[in-house]
Amino acid sequence: MSMEAGGAAHDLIPETATSSQGTPATPGELLKAARIGRHVSIQQIADDLHLDVRVVEAIESNNFALLGPPVYSRGHLRKYATLVGLSPEVIIAHYELLADIPIAPAPIPASVTVPSPARPSPRASMRMIAGIVVAIALLAVAGWLVKRLDSNSGPVSGSQTIDVMPEADAEPGSVVQLPGALGTNQATPPEPVPSVPPAAADSPLANAGNDVTMQLRFTEPSWVEVYDATNRRLMYGIGQAGDARTLTGKPPLRVTLGLAAAVSLDVNNRAVPVPRLAGKDAAHFTVAADGSVR
Repeated sequence: MSMEAGGAAHDLIPETATSSQGTPATPGELLKAARIGRHVSIQQIADDLHLDVRVVEAIESNNFALLGPPVYSRGHLRKYATLVGLSPEVIIAHYELLADIPIAPAPIPASVTVPSPARPSPRASMRMIAGIVVAIALLAVAGWLVKRLDSNSGPVSGSQTIDVMPEADAEPGSVVQLPGALGTNQATPPEPVPSVPPAAADSPLANAGNDVTMQLRFTEPSWVEVYDATNRRLMYGIGQAGDARTLTGKPPLRVTLGLAAAVSLDVNNRAVPVPRLAGKDAAHFTVAADGSVR
């Protein structure tokens, strides 16, 4: 796009340029005034900067939260200023005067590691296995005794004996006597061990230790950065209005939103409110393994 010579009046602007209200002029106001003075449309600016028209509109309205980290905003401002004949340094100086510049997320160190879950010691594992084997053996012997008692037609006297499996140190042919008289069908089988019901499939705890699935739905364009516990980047860019993005990763997930009001959040198929700070468009939070948001 070739700029008209008639825009030379905009080539130099004072560093203390002010708006009609007497406050320091914003970078968006200065760029818009220069564009209009050169009779250039927003579509032409978007084509020359290789940007979406919505991004150019966001620059002129000082909605820099839509552009993501400040490094992107400064880059777009410099290119736009050069394109319309303004000083990039002056535009950046007016940008620095803004009070609502998005906060740049802290860099994630490459050395961050996720601690592995604690494993039981070999001795504890052997004790647990031995306990299970003994319990199974006792239940088998008790069931065999009950079956033998049920097969008898009459009461068992105190002098009667029942053959059972001899112990290792017993002599061959020895028997075990049951003390007292027991009537047929009087033996009571051992009470069953109550089982612990598994966690419900839709419970947040059912996903503890597994991947977390998060879905983002956009009503307006918003910058998004999402990293999982292994520092894998799940999303890094702008979500457009009407988009829905489903992300899966190892918890906890670290999330940065440029415009939190434009994003709705589901975690493990459950709607979760997006945490926001008063007076801030951006949001920074984590999604834990149980689906909670902090």
